[in-house]
Amino acid sequence: MGYQESLFYIKPQRHFDKMVRAYEKAEYAGYYEVAGAKPRSVIVLKQPAGELPAGTRLLWVCGDRSFHSPAGVFGGQLHIGGKIEVIPVEKLFDGPEDPRLSNIDLDSPQTTENDYLKRYSADHYAYRIKYDRER
Repeated sequence: MGYQESLFYIKPQRHFDKMVRAYEKAEYAGYYEVAGAKPRSVIVLKQPAGELPAGTRLLWVCGDRSFHSPAGVFGGQLHIGGKIEVIPVEKLFDGPEDPRLSNIDLDSPQTTENDYLKRYSADHYAYRIKYDRER
């Protein structure tokens, strides 16, 4: 057990919104009231990070390390053909002082961005894709 922060990277990226919708379904079902890890942010890279190209979308998940798997995070709500890689945050970023995280507020419901990335709250991003679907 223990606290962990991870980035969920799905390939191909066209499945990313399905992953966010699975988060939304699990949230609606009350899964995160009992689960040990929850998606908190959506990160869109503006510049490459490691082997990930600019434009990559990642789901930032926080919580109990034992839940950092697709089944643990989505509570059975994720049904897609993509491959998810779970990347520890420290593999891409050198802690909260990393310049790529400068001016990024990981706790805010507001969107924040800098030259390296754009960050949305997971709830806000889920709302955006739902609104886009309804239009």
